Amino acid sequence: MAGKLRSAQIKYLVCLEPFVRTPHILSDSENRIGVILVGRPDSEDWDEVVQGATEAMEAVRRIGAQHKAFKKKDVDHRRGKFTAFAAGVSFGGPGNLVHTAFQCRLVSLLLHNKYIWCITGFQSSSLAFFAPKLYCYYANTLTSLFDHHPGLEHNFSNSIFPACTFNCGPATVALDHLDDRNLSHGLCGLTALGSYDLTRGGHLILLNMKLYVRFPPGSTALIPSACLHHANTKIWDGETRLSFAQYTASGLFRWVAYGFQSAKNLEMQPGRKVKKTEIDEEDGTRWEHGLAMFSKIETLAADQRDVFDLD
Repeated sequence: MAGKLRSAQIKYLVCLEPFVRTPHILSDSENRIGVILVGRPDSEDWDEVVQGATEAMEAVRRIGAQHKAFKKKDVDHRRGKFTAFAAGVSFGGPGNLVHTAFQCRLVSLLLHNKYIWCITGFQSSSLAFFAPKLYCYYANTLTSLFDHHPGLEHNFSNSIFPACTFNCGPATVALDHLDDRNLSHGLCGLTALGSYDLTRGGHLILLNMKLYVRFPPGSTALIPSACLHHANTKIWDGETRLSFAQYTASGLFRWVAYGFQSAKNLEMQPGRKVKKTEIDEEDGTRWEHGLAMFSKIETLAADQRDVFDLD
């Protein structure tokens, strides 16, 4: 589901100030941490990281366009009109995302770029810090998945996320959408790149929350992209905006829970319909299991100690 925002929707949005080095936490009525505007690490060379990642993605976009490596769906899609392509492990078997030989060369340039690696590690460590129980669920499930299927390839050894999308611009302005194939109670890492005036455009819109956020280049956010409508405000002529996202397909978790098989195969086995029902839990209760993985503000430190065995 994607589309342009109507003026009536935009009228009632509240603007949050930019988050740079001080994280902003958005919680629900029970203090569960649901959205984290992480900002950027306190590192003197982060501007270099942002510039290096931006230049690498812009170069791949230009080379791909020159060699006609991108299909129409890569440059005009439900999220908007900008060059975007994914890499990593998704559901469909599960399996590694497939590219042409030339596309593989372009993807490899980014997967081995040192600046991209800095961003992937920061997104992953941010998930571990702000959502330790969810991170543990990711780690346990995905370790089992990769151990059982040795042919699956990690994008980055410093990141828990199995898949990513390079939104290479030149004007990455996303339409209102949900990433409904991602884990419903999971968090997606988003990092803005490029060069634009954050006071005039490039905002992150969180439509369900009636908020829009000034989103500086180089800043990172963690959002539940499968259930929270999100978009961007436009940028101006002469500006560029790119972004990098990491996420996890919900089907990977079901595959592991069903014993490394599809629901269809599980149900074909004697007595397995009952087993599937037990795994899926009763209607109306599964959401409670997902919510329990979100730390509350007052329990975050304790959750970190429990999950990571900290003194």
